[in-house]
Amino acid sequence: MNRRTLLRAAVGASLAAVSGLPAFAANGTSPALDVLLQRLAEEYLRRSPEQATQYEFDVGANAELRSRLDDRSLAATAKDHESASRALSELARIDRTRLGAGARLDYDTGVFVYSSLKDLTGRYGTMDIDLRPSPYPVSQMNGTYYWLPEFLGSRHPLESAPDVDAYFSRMSAVARALDQETERIRHDAGIGVIPPSFVITRTLDQIRTLQATPPARTAMIGPAVERARAKKLGDLGPRAEEIFRSQIVPALTRQMDALRALAPKAKTSAGVWALPDGDAYYAASVLSNTTTRIAPGDLHKRGLQLVADISAQLDRSLREQGLKKGPIGERIKALDADPRFLVPETDAGREQLLAAARDDIAAIRALLPKGFKTIPKDELLVKRIPIAIENGAPGAFYSDGVGGAPGTFSLNLKSPAELPLWRLPTLTHHEGIPGHHFQFSVLRSAGELSLFRRLVRFSAYTEGWALYAERVADELGIYEKNAAGRIGLLQSELFRAARIVVDTGIHHHRWTREQAVNWMVENAGERQLSTEREIDRYCVYPGQACSFMVGATEIRAAREAARQKMAGRFDVRLYHDLVLRSGPVPIDVLHSAVAQWSKGAPG
Repeated sequence: MNRRTLLRAAVGASLAAVSGLPAFAANGTSPALDVLLQRLAEEYLRRSPEQATQYEFDVGANAELRSRLDDRSLAATAKDHESASRALSELARIDRTRLGAGARLDYDTGVFVYSSLKDLTGRYGTMDIDLRPSPYPVSQMNGTYYWLPEFLGSRHPLESAPDVDAYFSRMSAVARALDQETERIRHDAGIGVIPPSFVITRTLDQIRTLQATPPARTAMIGPAVERARAKKLGDLGPRAEEIFRSQIVPALTRQMDALRALAPKAKTSAGVWALPDGDAYYAASVLSNTTTRIAPGDLHKRGLQLVADISAQLDRSLREQGLKKGPIGERIKALDADPRFLVPETDAGREQLLAAARDDIAAIRALLPKGFKTIPKDELLVKRIPIAIENGAPGAFYSDGVGGAPGTFSLNLKSPAELPLWRLPTLTHHEGIPGHHFQFSVLRSAGELSLFRRLVRFSAYTEGWALYAERVADELGIYEKNAAGRIGLLQSELFRAARIVVDTGIHHHRWTREQAVNWMVENAGERQLSTEREIDRYCVYPGQACSFMVGATEIRAAREAARQKMAGRFDVRLYHDLVLRSGPVPIDVLHSAVAQWSKGAPG
């Protein structure tokens, strides 16, 4: 794989193979930019051993990374801030005006990434590889206890004896990672950053659940034992369980003690406006998540308009199904309670939902040639979200596989009644095909992308594509014989539009948690329990909920602009190839790529 060929190759050379497009930057290469971005990417992976495993970088000269975990200390964040500052200075020494069109896209992507990193690492809280900031290092949606069990149990490589040694080294390092976060909890509390009381309560419940789970049944140990046994690497169980009991459990106790100590000082205020420099923190969060420069107040108005437009479409569809009376939220509740769409609240019912999702995946695969030229066949697994974290987890999420392993579509099945069958297809198309799984599969097949371009992620692009893909599934004909399923599509879009309203309501307009929950239930037809879980998620990841609909509408807008410009030359299959094979980019950079493509595509 040529890791130093950047976006210009992905949207130029590789797309030329299917569309006849000339390469964007045939006369605009920039070896200096290539080398710089490659070095910056490698430096990042050496600072993040967990991501090094994810990207198969922990081999050869970097094999020792496989035994380590990320440094979660305050000092590590300070180093990340210094690194981002140096990266911006080095990018500034490259003359952008002398770059070809494709190289400028790479340059602009790099500037956005390192500007965001410099800004956000200079603030309190944490941030992940998707540039999603959270003001709290540990919450019901974030922290070592939340992310590392599944990573160690299912994603850490177990192919050899050295991999087993590395697994145990990483398990022993979990306690240190927990303690680093506990130190951050106390430090941030000292500057006035304390999670809301309801976040502390939910987080404590989840940490307590992990601590009380028999070690062999945790996501950290159970799957690893099975994988090692299948590879004839011995029984990992006894030693792993001893590490869990003697090292990890005490560290979890220390973390719970730190959170309990904050409880008397915690407020019920849901928004980051209540934190130090909170309005600026939220503006920065909106920018990093949406990759667009839209003021929170204007974004709130956009959300309200989208809710009105989608509600009108949903009203017509509900009327066609005989649901004609009452507010949309009440009619959605009636559909939720319709016995035709409910499964039993049992493990058998949960298996029925998983089987239905697998059937939806098979059905959409058969329709893909109508909308795409590049069609990978990467396997997609459908599983239940681990019970230990489902109280704070979203309704579903996707995890791309490591080292050629299948991707996984994980469903929150705590209460099957929260997922009636009319809602399931759209969720499956969002997380699976042609959403996240298809998105990552195409990117994985785009061998021209550099290491840097494979690393960077943007919620507006990633989540925006998945929401856009829900509508693409409809365009491909998946709902021709499933009118109720199409209501699920519209309700999903309404939900994502409503997210903009409540996220900006909480963090900009200073809504209470109860206000946000009630608004979502009344205007988007969401269930009370799942809505409370969603609202709590927005409280700890400000701005992220806005990225879905902003990204989807911008991908649609770019498509429409290209269609109007190209007229009869426009081929939606090539447009989709362009967007997917380009890899994650900020929205403004995507618009530039599409504009360049629409100029040169053949008739």
